[in-house]
Amino acid sequence: MPAPRLVTNLRAHWWSVACGLAVAVFVAFVAGLLAGGAGAYTYLDNIMETTSAFFAASACAVAAMRHSGRVRLAWTLMAVSALSWGFGQSVWDWFQIVQGVQVPFPSAADAGYLLAVPFAIGSVLAFPVASERARTFIRTLLDGLLIAVGLLVVSWDTTLGAVYRAGAGTPMGMVLSLLYPVSDVAIVTMILVRLSRVPRTGRTPLLFMAAGLAAAAVADSQFAYLTANNTYGFGNVLDAGWVAGYLLIGLGALRTVQRPLHGRPPSVLPSRFSAVLPYIPSAAALGVTIAQKTTTGRIDEFTFWTVLSLIGLVLGRQYLLGLDNTRLLRSLSARERDLAHQAHHDALTGMPNRKFFHDAVAHALERGKPSRTPCVVMFIDLDDFKTVNDTHGHGAGDRVLVAVAERLQGAVRPHDVAARLGGDEFAILLNRAPDAAQLEAIGRRILHSLREPLVMDGFVCSTRGTVGVAISERSADTCDELLRRADIAMYAAKREGKDRVGMYSEVAA
Repeated sequence: MPAPRLVTNLRAHWWSVACGLAVAVFVAFVAGLLAGGAGAYTYLDNIMETTSAFFAASACAVAAMRHSGRVRLAWTLMAVSALSWGFGQSVWDWFQIVQGVQVPFPSAADAGYLLAVPFAIGSVLAFPVASERARTFIRTLLDGLLIAVGLLVVSWDTTLGAVYRAGAGTPMGMVLSLLYPVSDVAIVTMILVRLSRVPRTGRTPLLFMAAGLAAAAVADSQFAYLTANNTYGFGNVLDAGWVAGYLLIGLGALRTVQRPLHGRPPSVLPSRFSAVLPYIPSAAALGVTIAQKTTTGRIDEFTFWTVLSLIGLVLGRQYLLGLDNTRLLRSLSARERDLAHQAHHDALTGMPNRKFFHDAVAHALERGKPSRTPCVVMFIDLDDFKTVNDTHGHGAGDRVLVAVAERLQGAVRPHDVAARLGGDEFAILLNRAPDAAQLEAIGRRILHSLREPLVMDGFVCSTRGTVGVAISERSADTCDELLRRADIAMYAAKREGKDRVGMYSEVAA
């Protein structure tokens, strides 16, 4: 491959190259730990741990400079965390490599290690994630408690309990010894809770950082456990967790240098994994508790009460999920009702639309077949409505249509159906066919309601309408046929002078 092309490819894929180099360095480091003796192990292990921490601090600092806002704050805090841990490791190196003595406990190294924890947690919390409502925040908090308590039980039965039972020379030593596994639980809890709400577009850097923090936490816990049991010695390959952890954190930071994170994170739909995530530590806690009972024949007091609290948190979460499901079902039912209303009603006037009217007439015709009860359809067209739109504008025309709809609905009987078919055309279904006198009275009432002057924006709008009436005569009649007859009667009435009622039976005759 020509040199210029190779340089171009390296520039385009430098992060992938950095990942490959990190993997190669880590593999060589582990091989050195396994093959070297105690002296080689001391130098190689300590120097690599210090170097990886300062590498992560430098990468995070560069990432912070490439961003602004909360992303800059997050990477700055992570840089300070890695720097603090690197300072603690440097103190450790001074005692072991330069002085050639055992590192005292507690020492300044512990201060550097433990101060790295709050900065790391602050970094995880500072990363912007999808916004959430108060109810979702409460559930997220409950999920965090579930994860934390579950991990606490696991830590107690594997590490924390051993550290506590081993004791320490001083109360301060005891507190510091317990802080290591407790801080590991806190870090892993924050990682699990936070990652479930990170958008996919910005998840890669946080996944690397989370994997790095988790690897360091595992190394911390195993170191505390082995130390408490006086079984820690040179050549323990699990120490590679710190090196792997800070290499991953550094690579995650470099990823955002290659592809900076900008803009507010989009909303994130809850995934199936996030729904079951809190139960995984809970199941692990129950598993180690059962194992403790099986192997020792007893459950210590701390585990018993912590598992009891865990069960209470699980029940609380299930209760909240039940409330959310009930609220969701109500919302869906309301939405279905709204959609059904929109599908059968006119958007402007709120009256039943053409589809609703067709269904109502079809139902009335079907219901009247056994007793041969006729139904009546009235077709109403506003007179000279185009003049209103041309003179006063379509906004005024819409207000006229709304007013006409209200008047028609007030002019019909409660069991009748008034609908807007479209434009300035309306229709009325008289479910219970009235006699001739009643039909005439209803027609007069409709015309009278339309004639009432309408005052809008300082001018008076006079409305009129013409009504055509059709009565079902045969069992084969349909809504379209009745509307066609009523339309014919309406136009016949318009030719006679408008503002009147026309009967199809008279036109047909």
